Amino acid sequence: MPTLASRFQRSVTLLNRLFGSEIMERLSFQVTGTQMYMLHYIRESGKCRLTELAEKLDVKPSAVTVMIDRLQKAGFVARTNDTADRRVIFVELTADGNDILKKAQQMREEIIGSYLSNFDAEEARIATEVLERMVELAQQSQTK
Repeated sequence: MPTLASRFQRSVTLLNRLFGSEIMERLSFQVTGTQMYMLHYIRESGKCRLTELAEKLDVKPSAVTVMIDRLQKAGFVARTNDTADRRVIFVELTADGNDILKKAQQMREEIIGSYLSNFDAEEARIATEVLERMVELAQQSQTK
């Protein structure tokens, strides 16, 4: 019989996948979940090295290069060379990259809102507060 922790983990993982799949279906652009994650990470970083992305995704730099090639071709990212060391390549979001992330976030909120609307107000509040508390505890354990 699954433990409460395994049920919780499975539910959170499945919800994230289902929400992500629904967002990808609604977007008119062909962007994978991994590419969307990359765009989000690049936005949070402002400007990052390709090697940093590879480390973050735990993949070879050549795999990141292929993904960035596609994102650049779609107009979502731009590459620049470091002026001090031309071997270093930076990537940053373009205006279109920011737009796709904003659209995805708006869609995520609409999708989650539609599911939350099936709960009464108290259930929605409790579910949200429990998840927020789990995030808080996880963040605290990472800073220790």
